[in-house]
Amino acid sequence: MPKLFLSFLILILFINVTSAQSIQLDGFITDSLDNPLANTNVIATPLQETNAQIKFSISSSKGEYRLKLEEKQPYLIEITHLGFKKITDTVQLSEDMSRDFVMQESTESLEEILIQQEMAVIVKEDTITYRTDQFKTGEERKLRDVLKKLPGLEVDRDGNVTVNGKEVTKLMVDGKAFFTGDEKLGVNNIPADAVDEVEALDNYSEVAFLKGLEDSDKMALNIKLKKGKKKFVFGDIEAGGGVEDRFLLHPKLFYYSPKTAVNAIGDFNNTGQKSFTLQDYLDFEGGMALALEDQGAYSRLYSDDFSQFLREDDFVFNKNDFGAASLSQELGGNFSLDAYSIFNKSKMRTQTLQDITYQTTEAPDETRDQSNENDLLFSISKIKLRYDNNDDTDLRANTNFKYNTAEAQSLLTSEVGNSNRFVNTNTQPENFEFLQTLNLNKQFSYKHTLKLEAKIKSEDQTTDRLWNFNQPLFTNIIPLVDEGEDFRLNQLNQKQVSNLSLNAKHYWVLADFHHIYPVAGVDYFNYNFSTLDEQILNDGSINSFESAGFNNQLDFELLNASLGFQYKTQIGELVLRPGLVVKNFNWNVSQFNQELVNDQTAILLPELFIEYEFKTSEKLRFKYNRYTNFGDYSNFANRLSLLSFNQIQRGNENLQNQVYHSASLLYSQFNMFKGLFYNARLSYTHRESSIRNQTQIEGIDQISTSIFTDLPENTYSINGTINKRIPDFTFTLGGNTSLSEYSRIINDEVLDYESLNFGYNAKVRTRFEDWPNLEAGVRQSFSRLDSDAINNKFTTLSPFANLEYDFGDFIFEFNYDYNYFENQTTGDINRFELADTSLFYGKEDSAWGFEVNATNLFDINFKRQNSVSEFIVSDRRIFLQPRIVMFKVIYKL
Repeated sequence: MPKLFLSFLILILFINVTSAQSIQLDGFITDSLDNPLANTNVIATPLQETNAQIKFSISSSKGEYRLKLEEKQPYLIEITHLGFKKITDTVQLSEDMSRDFVMQESTESLEEILIQQEMAVIVKEDTITYRTDQFKTGEERKLRDVLKKLPGLEVDRDGNVTVNGKEVTKLMVDGKAFFTGDEKLGVNNIPADAVDEVEALDNYSEVAFLKGLEDSDKMALNIKLKKGKKKFVFGDIEAGGGVEDRFLLHPKLFYYSPKTAVNAIGDFNNTGQKSFTLQDYLDFEGGMALALEDQGAYSRLYSDDFSQFLREDDFVFNKNDFGAASLSQELGGNFSLDAYSIFNKSKMRTQTLQDITYQTTEAPDETRDQSNENDLLFSISKIKLRYDNNDDTDLRANTNFKYNTAEAQSLLTSEVGNSNRFVNTNTQPENFEFLQTLNLNKQFSYKHTLKLEAKIKSEDQTTDRLWNFNQPLFTNIIPLVDEGEDFRLNQLNQKQVSNLSLNAKHYWVLADFHHIYPVAGVDYFNYNFSTLDEQILNDGSINSFESAGFNNQLDFELLNASLGFQYKTQIGELVLRPGLVVKNFNWNVSQFNQELVNDQTAILLPELFIEYEFKTSEKLRFKYNRYTNFGDYSNFANRLSLLSFNQIQRGNENLQNQVYHSASLLYSQFNMFKGLFYNARLSYTHRESSIRNQTQIEGIDQISTSIFTDLPENTYSINGTINKRIPDFTFTLGGNTSLSEYSRIINDEVLDYESLNFGYNAKVRTRFEDWPNLEAGVRQSFSRLDSDAINNKFTTLSPFANLEYDFGDFIFEFNYDYNYFENQTTGDINRFELADTSLFYGKEDSAWGFEVNATNLFDINFKRQNSVSEFIVSDRRIFLQPRIVMFKVIYKL
């Protein structure tokens, strides 16, 4: 199948290439003094009613432009540049031609020029403005179709956007966040005919008067609506049914006016389409910004009980009920209100079959068969009241509520040698979280600006778990009462967290190129953590494990006070920002109301940021930070707790704050004239001290104890991407390499490990108007994990292709992924392939649309995943839903 499909793709690509013959018009654009004019717009508009499309070029830093035009087709050439008079000309070429243009300065005001000339692209400092009418060809349906045609912008299949290789993290409409700011919602839903301009805002700051003071690396898109579309309703309703009682209902409604925006989205389906993913959850809780500010908090979020439910992406069955609504309202007097609420209820069934080879003991191989049935309920709500006078005061009050509950039933069979162990687990987590944040940004004068944040957070989490085993476990540790072949264990984990914090930063402008930013803060945490493990006997009585070292009742208090500064200066094109913060920690650890630790430490945290701007489109950045955190506070609970049928965890009250160093060097450049964008990043992380696990393994059983260690741990990585765009093709090549050197203590022996991962990805995407469009590429990765005792080598090869053909009133799509995995140490090979397809019908002037689609087209039963760690090599078969064929009806408002 892969060979036939690859041949088909090559044939399609050959047809497209051979159909795209063109003539080139190029030259230089200068002013009257012969100085080159960079970022000049050159637009060629066909003068006859043919299939020829508008062509666009923007001049390079040398004033050079280049256009690919159709042979013998007459074009109107329009050349525009801010501050200069517009040039118009006509051409009709039968061969390549060079033509230079000299622009004359305009005596009109800048505003008059902008109104009269309507430049297609305006590049100004950190902002690129696109006038979309210059790029539209008439068949665009959604915002994503417009963005794909803008130079420097890329849109993937899910709706994620990059500008000059940089990921967009926020979407706005007329300056207001669209829904929750998630760009995918807007990109896939905003109608194309409502869009007037697209602004790409680099180094975006939500507070206008902090621009130039606050260093931001965010990229935002602001969609400006047409005058006649300032008040409108749009959206669609999608409904469908399929074989084996499959259904889908997906209503979307958006209302926009200058003062009010209301959005509502629903998604009800049993097709396996997840409405709320783990990445969505992480993004709502702060995403990568949280990871950069507090890696420990991000790690706790990523591994909490709720995240475990969202982690599954492949199902035997999945049913989702999802609803979300948002309101944005201008209240007058510089006040505004933003609110949203998200609700998700889902039911999922999963099944995996896992072959495990243990690398650290003489234990025989293990085979695990596990099936899960999870019911999940999740809701998150946010209310933001904001006062912003746009001049010197920005005040925000944010209130967040989060609630989730779930019930999971798991049946696991573990076969080791001639022994079969059955584990039936019922898990019921419940969590409620409240967060109140107050933010004040106040500019007292040009020289003095204050940023203040106060936060109150409360979290209450409970997890009930009931285990059923057919044979005893950890017989040397757990004092089980043998009543036959049925052992029932009850486990209760509870966590209450309170957090109060106040942080301030003062932006003090000493002179134009000399700023000093004093910072101060105080954070108080109170963390109560309790675990209970006990056996339920046949008569209903309880067999406690407390005398065997189980059960925790931890009270952890931490007071963190910080004081420091940042100094920012600019020397020519070089920006320097060194900084130094001293943190003082006081912490107290108690178990069962008995104080075990009362300690204090202070630590210096230097930082350095350097940026050199060769030109607006070319930058080099260096960043260094020394970080510290306490990791997961449950690690301080010094008594035993059961994690799974073959894992026990013990904390350690004598842990301290982790310290690590992080450094990175980033180079980025984009050239809109050449359609070339590339970036490269070097990074290095060194852990000075860490909280790690010391593990004892006997057979397949593991007992892990938290320890504080200065064992060496270093990570080196490099990655880069090159993107080249020519009139009808976009080529992307990327690569990454990561080397980690670290040590672990296993069975009282210090083992040194070296992990090496490197890979590449390459793809090509076509952008034809009248022919099938293809995105095809390949991803390949190589992995190695070595120590004195083990040696593992793996490679994964994944070619893929996505075909889209818009012909007449039909849109055909076909998506294909092939996965090849090889364990180069053992010679084991795994292969599987996935495919989806759809055919959509809808007239451009009709509100109705119809679609037939099929997922898991080849009806494969499972896909395979392989992983390796210090302990095990795992080969997992993850069972999938059978082929689903759906018929959908779409009605557009």
